[in-house]
Amino acid sequence: MDYYDPEVRAQLALYVHAMSSLCMKGQMAFSLAKNMQAVFENKRRLQSALEQWEIENSDLLKAELQWLFETGVRKEFEDCQMLLSGLSDTERSGYLQSLPPGEAHTGKLHVAAYYLTRLPVKGIAAFDYSWCVYLCCAGYRRGYLSEEDQWRIVAMCVRHARIAYASWKDYTIGFAAGADFHQASSSLDHAKKYKDFFVKLLTAPESPLRQANLR
Repeated sequence: MDYYDPEVRAQLALYVHAMSSLCMKGQMAFSLAKNMQAVFENKRRLQSALEQWEIENSDLLKAELQWLFETGVRKEFEDCQMLLSGLSDTERSGYLQSLPPGEAHTGKLHVAAYYLTRLPVKGIAAFDYSWCVYLCCAGYRRGYLSEEDQWRIVAMCVRHARIAYASWKDYTIGFAAGADFHQASSSLDHAKKYKDFFVKLLTAPESPLRQANLR
């Protein structure tokens, strides 16, 4: 793929905005999401995103991007679901109740249990791919990554996302589940707090998700 072709970049940019938009947070999440170009021009916001993942130099960024793309949060999620799927409903309920409250692993197991039969085949990979794209582009703008590497990584994430999910709805569900799992939120705080935001992303005409076809 010719990453220096203006048409290729224009197409990839649509997916960058769409996939990164799910990473937006706060009361202004949708306002940010529908103007991702401004987000990528805000150095303070980009630096905050990098710091959230403890990225402070090029080496740390490259290692994090490789982990998100190849392994990601989804590996631990899949391990949790594998454990839980081997139990009957009664056994699973008893096991979850026996776990020590307040611990991160307990919260993650509760999230994995809730989504046991509620996710597309590729599960929460959307969370990894969205953050990989967002951090990749943020890192490029902070001087941690070359322009060619940025587009190469974006293209890989876009390709895998399009193979993994049949629709932006499935992708968004996977992302929301991944966010709660990453935060070990057994009460599904992220999905509940940003429900309206996700609905707007899926339905509003100005949403970046409406500008790029997943399939």
